Amino acid sequence: MVSAKACAVIALMGCALLVFIRRERIRENYVDIWERQRNFLNRGIRLNNGFSEDIEAGFTSRNFDLSSHNADDQRDGLDDEAKNEIKQIMQQDRVDFDQARFIYLKQKLGNNNIAANGMPLDPKAVTFRTS
Repeated sequence: MVSAKACAVIALMGCALLVFIRRERIRENYVDIWERQRNFLNRGIRLNNGFSEDIEAGFTSRNFDLSSHNADDQRDGLDDEAKNEIKQIMQQDRVDFDQARFIYLKQKLGNNNIAANGMPLDPKAVTFRTS
């Protein structure tokens, strides 16, 4: 009588032999599946190197999706100065990309004498109230 352990070993060896014999076909199927998944995730959009590097560096999110909004864009990617500042904010404040972009934007608005709500801080500025 063959023990359960021996049956499991024989079954495992049989599976290993089957995989070994069919390895080329399995590899071809895996490559096809991998290509389809990659194309689905990228939605078939080909980005230039600048935007691809920005995506790999983490400068994208669900709210700021580089892959779907920059197809056929001829620019070299995002602004290097802004990327460096946002990366510093992400590292120093330990925040995600969207929060770092928000902090960066508030800083830029403040530097240009604009309040966080978009209103000018210049005392000479004239605004009209809307109801």
